[in-house]
Amino acid sequence: MLGLFRCVRSVPRFSQVQNYPLVTRRSLEKRNNIECGFHTTSPRAAIPPVVLIVLRPVLRVVAFVAGRNFRKWWRSLPKDKRQYYWSKIKENKWNIAGGGGVASAMAYWFYISHLEVEPITGRERFSIVSPKQIQELSQLEFDAICVEFANNILPINHPYYARVKRVANRLLHANKHLPQIYTKTWTITVLDDSKNMNAFVLPNGNIFVFTGMLNICTTDDELGMVLGHEISHCLLGHAGENVSREHLLESIKLVLIALAWAILPSDILSLLGYGIGAGAVNATLRYPYSRHLENEADQVGIHLAAKACFDVRAALAFWAKMDVIHEFDQFDSLEWLSTHPSHKTRHAKIEEQLPDAISFRKYCKCPDLPARDPRQELESFRRSISDSRTFKPPVGVFLTVPDMANSAVGRES
Repeated sequence: MLGLFRCVRSVPRFSQVQNYPLVTRRSLEKRNNIECGFHTTSPRAAIPPVVLIVLRPVLRVVAFVAGRNFRKWWRSLPKDKRQYYWSKIKENKWNIAGGGGVASAMAYWFYISHLEVEPITGRERFSIVSPKQIQELSQLEFDAICVEFANNILPINHPYYARVKRVANRLLHANKHLPQIYTKTWTITVLDDSKNMNAFVLPNGNIFVFTGMLNICTTDDELGMVLGHEISHCLLGHAGENVSREHLLESIKLVLIALAWAILPSDILSLLGYGIGAGAVNATLRYPYSRHLENEADQVGIHLAAKACFDVRAALAFWAKMDVIHEFDQFDSLEWLSTHPSHKTRHAKIEEQLPDAISFRKYCKCPDLPARDPRQELESFRRSISDSRTFKPPVGVFLTVPDMANSAVGRES
């Protein structure tokens, strides 16, 4: 069982939590963001978000110019000058190696000094951003989304809004003993776009759900699984973790840029070499880590939903639906080149976790599971999709951590 859920019985610690709906305000209202300071490292001064946003392209230009200018300078040298510099390098190879070793040690020290323990799972993670930075980035992201979808925001008296509020409050109240929940101001925004099957939660507690997702989630149990997953991303601090990791990977890519344009003989080869190197970094470091975060949110999310007495079998029904819809895609993506596990992989992992989630649900004294298994509805869903000749797969990313990393460091070119 996850460490988070071992503290279920420690209710007196959290007696200060008031018993009223945790989601009560319309998301466009002004509000005070409450920080959750769970870092084990010492506090760090927050860099303004605008600096983080412009930093990446500026550093890429600097790396490109430095590497290209070095190549031009080296090629302009006479042969005897080149031999002279090579001889100097050979003479000082141990000094150079020592400097490289010191630099590597300092980089390693920087990495381990910025490790912190995630309080819910106990997993160690790398973090170089402060809670204040994430809160500010979340507000920027929230404002941008509200501007982009200004004409699609449903009013608070809409049935879709009421449904999301009902399910979200059920999840949040059942788990309100967690500091990561009761120290946030939670809001809901429902966006009217039936073709967009997406849902996400910003780190400061802003819940966004598209109507396309609500149409697919035919029961509150399925919606509870979706929101449990998304709220888990928020509670686990995955957005801040992604921002930190993206900065780390960007440092590697900057070195690749400089080396590619300094060593390779032409711009075309340099661009090709950088593309291969950056692709290798993504495939071996970025994508597997992102898939790990998705699996972690699935695991924590199903336990959040279990404590709220949702039918946890609905998680399997939901991902089976996703797999059916995926069959209608024109292009089949490779999992190892994706930031998300495939629907089949998620279904299999959740199936392994299901007995534990059901046991935890019983431990929380929830009513018995309904006699009808929600997975039995899959065949009728498959037939309804097959019978619809005009069916087109919805757009959007299914259950994703907010893309705060790209907001912080600029869009990937």
